[in-house]
Amino acid sequence: MTTFHELLGTDDRCSKAEIKKKYRQLSVKLHPDKGGSQALMQMLSMAYQQVSKGNGNKKCSDIMIINNSDGRKQQVADLNKKISLLIKEKMQLQALIERYQQQANNGYNTGENQAQQTLVLLQTTNNRLNEQLLLLRRQIEENEINPSLANNRLNKQSVMIIFSVLIIVVIFIGWFIWHYQSQHMQPQPLDLIPTPITVQVKNVIATQTTTMENIDAINSADKIMMTDTVGLWQQRYYEGTRQPYIAVRSLNGSYIVKDCQGTFSYYSNRSHNTSRVSANLIFSANDRQFSVYRIPYGNGSSDQQWLNSQSLSINNNIFSNNGYKSSSLALAVVCNNTVPF
Repeated sequence: MTTFHELLGTDDRCSKAEIKKKYRQLSVKLHPDKGGSQALMQMLSMAYQQVSKGNGNKKCSDIMIINNSDGRKQQVADLNKKISLLIKEKMQLQALIERYQQQANNGYNTGENQAQQTLVLLQTTNNRLNEQLLLLRRQIEENEINPSLANNRLNKQSVMIIFSVLIIVVIFIGWFIWHYQSQHMQPQPLDLIPTPITVQVKNVIATQTTTMENIDAINSADKIMMTDTVGLWQQRYYEGTRQPYIAVRSLNGSYIVKDCQGTFSYYSNRSHNTSRVSANLIFSANDRQFSVYRIPYGNGSSDQQWLNSQSLSINNNIFSNNGYKSSSLALAVVCNNTVPF
């Protein structure tokens, strides 16, 4: 077998200067740029190192086998180290995911509680305004004999009423903006119902009393097709149009409707449902015996809720998810939309 002396062209009598000279001469000849190869240069470099250490008479194959074995051990050690780092990184990512999910759930619960508190505040303020309006009208009637005194009191009361109304509007709008931005669901446009005001005129001084006109005169919703099938999502078209939608019917004759824009609506059968509804149901319009509500957030407002639940309870009505996935995919095709989930 070839020794390192034979490979380098040296022997035990050569000095370090002669060994180095031999190495340089062979390096010029075996360099890849001069027609050699990278493998020959590595062998030459190993031979120079071994001869310099006094191992020139050792066989090349013995040293190369030992080096290769050490190299494999190092590679295995490096791979095990990388695997350990990947496992640690995976555990850290899993912990982050669980923490963010918990934060999302806490944020949703906080938003619901604040919604209830805001509604209570609005109702209390509304009652206070009604009392102020009644007091204002009584003062006007009592002070008809002294118009100047009545006008002064009226001006003060009017300023207080306008200031209170502005505070209510700012609180209400600010809460809705924060609430929609903090949710993980797709927000839907919020429909505001105008409240009609009638004015009674007495001695050229106006007093306001809040009344509700016939709700049917406010708006009219798209008419949905009636069905006798309960608990099955089906594709239908609004009456008198070619606008598609999918819907499911409850035992009480109420419906959940999803249109091409992905908006969910609750058609409440007024003959079987009470006038009180959940906070996330926003009144939109009327359709015959139905009161129509948008569902911009909360229970029943997203595809994932319907896909992940066998049924959902909305305003004390049970709606099944049977056939929801296939009907929703079919609606996306008819509406020329992308796959909804």
